[in-house]
Amino acid sequence: MDTLKFLLKNFFTHKDFLPSADSLAGTLFTPLHIAFSIFCLALVVVLSVYFSKRSVMTLKKVYTVIWITAVVSEIAKILWETFCGADVSFELGGILPLYPCSIFMYALPFAIWGGEKVRFAACGYVCSLGVLGGMINFVYPANVISNYSCISFAGFHTLFYHGVIVFCAATMLLSGYHSYKGIKKWYQLLLPAAPFLVLSVVANAVNFSPVGSDYMFFKLNSFFFAPIGAALPDGLTVIMVYLIYLFIHALPYLPSYIANKLKKA
Repeated sequence: MDTLKFLLKNFFTHKDFLPSADSLAGTLFTPLHIAFSIFCLALVVVLSVYFSKRSVMTLKKVYTVIWITAVVSEIAKILWETFCGADVSFELGGILPLYPCSIFMYALPFAIWGGEKVRFAACGYVCSLGVLGGMINFVYPANVISNYSCISFAGFHTLFYHGVIVFCAATMLLSGYHSYKGIKKWYQLLLPAAPFLVLSVVANAVNFSPVGSDYMFFKLNSFFFAPIGAALPDGLTVIMVYLIYLFIHALPYLPSYIANKLKKA
């Protein structure tokens, strides 16, 4: 009980003022984090099944609420990170929403209100790179839960944000709102990558500006990619990462495309 009181009291406390991660309850893969993640995952599964049986209009309303909440919470997180730490500063090199999962905020409105091809491209991102990134960060949120408890503003934000990406992808596929099938043209394999390609221009503009960064991991200088980035020139890593992202987006649709080609032959 004392531990819970401490976590709730310090819910909005920045990591600069918290105890070290090894003495903080609810950090990465502690019993509290595992239990809380299992609960959240179960909630995502139950809600996905429930809402996948609702009408398209209901799904669009749910997606709209999710989009507004995601955008507002992202802005709140950026302001909190900027003003609540030991140093008040805006880190252009790392705090901007220019990561693979950030695309979700920009793509979801088009998945709700876009025309046929635009909607396919937006849903395609959510159901390929989006759901992959969402699942990875939901199960292994090392960039946040390594420093914060899951019972914290930062912990709640990352679990909510990546959880709703998985929820949206699941409901889209289970309800038929989106499908991996019916891929007959080669360009349909590229459509899901359209949201990524648009945001990658902004990400690389910042990466190669005087600010310098590794948004979308194009320089392979982050996490366990760092040894690769250190060994290769930036131009080569950018080409490699673009090809990997294009493959990830196209992969779920390849079986349908190949099957249709074989059927036609």
